[in-house]
Amino acid sequence: MMFALILMLSIFEADGTNRVTTTCTAEACLTLHLEEEHFEKAHRNCTNKGGNLVTMRDHNELVNVKSALLATGEPSVLNSKIWIGLALDKGQCTKFNEELHGFRWTSEPADSKKSRWKKKPLRTCTEKRCVSVSLVDDLKWSDGSCKDGAFYMCKFLFKGTCKPIMLDDLGDVSYELPFLSKPLTQNDGLAILPHGTFAEIRCRGSEDIAPFFSVCNNNMGSFGWTNSDRFCARDRSCEHKNGGCDHICSETSGSGISCACREGYYLRDDKVSCAIRDNCENSPCESTCVSRPTGFSCACPDGFQLDDDNISCVDIDECRQRICGEHGCHNSPGSYFCECKPGFKLSEGKCEDVDECTESRCEQGCLNSQGSFSCYCYAGFSSSSDKGGACKDIDECLNKPCEDTCLNTLGSYKCSCAQNFTLAKNGISCIPNPTEKPQNTPASQENYKETPITSLSQLPNGYGPTAGSPLSPNKNSKTDSVKRKESFLASSWFLLCVVGSAVALFMLVGITSVLLIYRWKRSKKTTKKNATADNYCWVSSGLGNVEKNQN
Repeated sequence: MMFALILMLSIFEADGTNRVTTTCTAEACLTLHLEEEHFEKAHRNCTNKGGNLVTMRDHNELVNVKSALLATGEPSVLNSKIWIGLALDKGQCTKFNEELHGFRWTSEPADSKKSRWKKKPLRTCTEKRCVSVSLVDDLKWSDGSCKDGAFYMCKFLFKGTCKPIMLDDLGDVSYELPFLSKPLTQNDGLAILPHGTFAEIRCRGSEDIAPFFSVCNNNMGSFGWTNSDRFCARDRSCEHKNGGCDHICSETSGSGISCACREGYYLRDDKVSCAIRDNCENSPCESTCVSRPTGFSCACPDGFQLDDDNISCVDIDECRQRICGEHGCHNSPGSYFCECKPGFKLSEGKCEDVDECTESRCEQGCLNSQGSFSCYCYAGFSSSSDKGGACKDIDECLNKPCEDTCLNTLGSYKCSCAQNFTLAKNGISCIPNPTEKPQNTPASQENYKETPITSLSQLPNGYGPTAGSPLSPNKNSKTDSVKRKESFLASSWFLLCVVGSAVALFMLVGITSVLLIYRWKRSKKTTKKNATADNYCWVSSGLGNVEKNQN
């Protein structure tokens, strides 16, 4: 449907404080009241004048409201709240499984299949909630307290319109619209006027004569002004503004000015306006007939389509188009509705996933999924099957994670150490306090006696930290560092002395052993020599005498 702005007015009430802008189409007029009122008073002001708070049941109404707001040119309208005729009565509950969430329009029909919620309305059964819109939110719906102040817009329906009364600059016309308290004049730039508008005509030069009156009336489906032959037309001429005629103007000396229409049009009751001939009169259309300059055509309402004869209307089965997807679909005459699976909700005629995690269904963690959700427990807790999946604390101390004392906490645990010991950085081990003197427990003394010390890594804890020990004390201050360094040097010096003494002792024993063995060998050799001389005697060989005889 093409939307056209036909009437735009700015009118001030008598007290000068309430400003009203009016926009009319061929079907209705919208009045925007630029004074903040609570919802009930705004609704009462509209109904007292024969209208209702504006509705937004379909796209056409949305376009009309948006165009009317933008056409005002008022900066204050952009960010202001504007009441529309949608409310949740007190005692009625919010229903998130419905398109309107339990809200109802204040005029018939009270329900609709379209919605434009900015966010979910407040969940309540005891408070009346009313809906407002704003251009800055693209006319999305927001619920709030009905006692808040906001601008409001009224909608006035009518059956037809009339064109402004044509005068040959020989008079003045004022119009009283059914829903406005201040009359309008022909200088307000009017294009059409709604059915029921009252007109007062005063011809110039006849100020002492009573004015003429006329009403935009419906005469057998044709709308026009009554008493149209009395509109100051005595001195009209076809040479001036075509005599006020829409199409053809003819002038005769006896009868004056008369108007006629081109082919396909007929002369309306005001005797000057022309309208397209109603070719739909006695039409065979089952539903709607659309008049054309050359004939007519039939049309069907939403949810129906023309049959092959182009006259009858047949229902459209939307379910065959899989309009609901994998969800259930139920066709109805001219419409349909989706039956959503569990975990989904109906929104603007479609099934959308329900985020159960926003409804606090889980005790701790929640993971949403399409059509469902799952719960999980935080670290330090476990799911209990006997309590419907509730999360219970895990006693970590049962596994003895601490070197000394363990204290279970909710979702975790804490380690602590005995007196004169400090908890290490890992939060588990215990190390001696650096300011305490080394204490040898019976166990450590026994181990010291049984195991000889051959390297620095074998020193007991009482003799200071080792180079690779993970339990070395923290360096908390400069003084502690110096003391530990001195203690380490003293322990190292003592160990070196012990090792040095042992080496010297071994060397002395070795030298002594060598000397003893050497002396023992010499003594044994001497004894053997002496024993040989004593046991044998020398006997002469007689060689000396032989030598003598030879001589």
